[in-house]
Amino acid sequence: MNTSFIDCNTVKETAGWESYASGIAWGTVALFIAIVAGYGLLLTGIVQDFIPLGWGTLISTVLAYLSFTVMHEAGHGNISHGVNSMKIPEQVMGWLASAAFLVVPYQLFAKIHDYHHAYTNDPDRDPDFWVSGDNAMQVILRAFLLPFHYLYRVATDLFEDPILRKTHKSSLIYFIISAIFSTAVILSGYGLELLFIGFIPVLLGSFVLGMVFDWIPHHPTHQQGRYQNTRVYMFPGLSILTCGQNYHLIHHLYPRVPWYNYQRVFTQLEPELRSKNAPIEQLFTGSLPGIFKAPSAHQPGPVGSPSKLSLTVSALHKETADSVVITFANLDEVALEFKPGQYLTLSKKLNNEYLTRCYSICEANTSGKLSVAVKRVDGGLLSSYLNEELVVGDQLTVAGPFGEFIYQSCAGQDENLVLIAGGSGITPIISILESALIENPDIHVHLIYTNRSIADTLFNSRLNQLLQSYPDTLEITPVYQTVDPEWSGLSGYLDTEKLSSILAGQDADSQYYICGPARMKDCVLMALDYMGVSNKNIFIEDFTFTPPAAEGPVHAVEIKLADGKVHKLDVAENQTVLQIAKEQGITIPHACGIGQCGCCMLQISSGSAQLAEGNHPGILPVEVAKGLTLSCQCKPTSALTLVEHIG
Repeated sequence: MNTSFIDCNTVKETAGWESYASGIAWGTVALFIAIVAGYGLLLTGIVQDFIPLGWGTLISTVLAYLSFTVMHEAGHGNISHGVNSMKIPEQVMGWLASAAFLVVPYQLFAKIHDYHHAYTNDPDRDPDFWVSGDNAMQVILRAFLLPFHYLYRVATDLFEDPILRKTHKSSLIYFIISAIFSTAVILSGYGLELLFIGFIPVLLGSFVLGMVFDWIPHHPTHQQGRYQNTRVYMFPGLSILTCGQNYHLIHHLYPRVPWYNYQRVFTQLEPELRSKNAPIEQLFTGSLPGIFKAPSAHQPGPVGSPSKLSLTVSALHKETADSVVITFANLDEVALEFKPGQYLTLSKKLNNEYLTRCYSICEANTSGKLSVAVKRVDGGLLSSYLNEELVVGDQLTVAGPFGEFIYQSCAGQDENLVLIAGGSGITPIISILESALIENPDIHVHLIYTNRSIADTLFNSRLNQLLQSYPDTLEITPVYQTVDPEWSGLSGYLDTEKLSSILAGQDADSQYYICGPARMKDCVLMALDYMGVSNKNIFIEDFTFTPPAAEGPVHAVEIKLADGKVHKLDVAENQTVLQIAKEQGITIPHACGIGQCGCCMLQISSGSAQLAEGNHPGILPVEVAKGLTLSCQCKPTSALTLVEHIG
């Protein structure tokens, strides 16, 4: 077979975090040996009656807690780090470590834990978001029951998940062996011992792990941004007590770094982390914020830096029969900063499908409020949910602000602003309109707003109030396709002739902001071209979200999945395999989409490719050298055959 691996230029000499994530993790191997010895001594002491059951429970809980670290590291491939001779021992260690938990199969945990990394703090998709709540008792109870929550999720909404489905067989074998072992122990007269050194430590260990791995690192779970969704909290001796998890942010940023190297990596990267506004805290005293006190864990990101947040709906206003305005509560009483005309993405998991849509912010940028208007689309699952089922108090994943359709104020200068909106295209336009009126008292704004009817008009009463507040600087020309007999204004479609008449006498230096249906935009552009308006004065919002347009050579890519499915697609050299697969509705294993979790790892069977520029914590240089790649980062440089990577 003629195989060409990824360009050697992409395999850089290990530096930074990578230098701590290579070779066999002998520290974890030593920990595993110590755990096995500990269980041997514990069982001997219980059988020989020289260790009381109470002490046995405590010792077994500590051993289960330590066993989790081995299982966790094996799940990330952090014991072998790609060394072939260590891969089978790594899997054996992972399975044996999972035996301490009786109900948590190793492979199942490893895959579901990848989802925690990919979707950290996402209320719908992060399986560990479960360890959160409105009060301490709820959090404590959920931490105790976390393993059973995993099993419930896998048995219900994640049952058909293509990645987790591959673990069903091994999980079944695990449960059968666990049941046979437990039954044999009980029938041998050691049922009480099994309870005290088996089942109770599972619950106690789960509680401690839920605190150390989930609640403490991620509380209050509002942040989903890569550098803000997890904290570092420091105090002498904590690294020993938590097996390094007080530096949990390092684990989420670089999951291939072994647990005993987190502090070293943090020390090396601390200046960069601070520049990224990461939550770095200190227990009790010190110059750093106290635990849970770092502003970046509670508040939106700085200006110009898009955030990804879990926001709570604070108000809902039915604007028309088929549209709703959703207002979100500010985090820690701090408003998300945006520029007039920008948009957010809202995401929600519905019917086992994760949906993300773009919605423009419909508030002035100085209002201190964050609202979007959502018009229901026929057959639109997310827009229907937001209009009909969303209630105050619900949480949504909100990302942004994004977009280049931005109004730049020229306060203190005479301005003429023409805003042309059609239907729901008013949503970014009203943000621009209100912001312009507030920021520049010398401005003149003319809004041309076309709708099917008065009843379908978004923000009708709000616009009338603005007319009353700014009678000398605001002019509104409504155009309705369907009108009542008493209507005396413009009616019908907004065509070139009608628009030219409306704009007659308009200042040549006016700025034009346009948002609406394609037909309306084409008409507006024709009229403006006829009027001789310069392109530099025309700004258009398209409401589209697509992968980069193809540039350079386009290569045939074949993807062979483990379930036997084969997909073929054409990918340009500036596009990634995952981008085009998603655009064409092709389902391939993936999660985070940013090269962090490694869920989309594929083997290059033939051809060549390079990784997208940037950091790729989900894949090691040694794995790249062996011809592995990530579909979310893979850019082909020739015809390419990719095979799903297992193990």
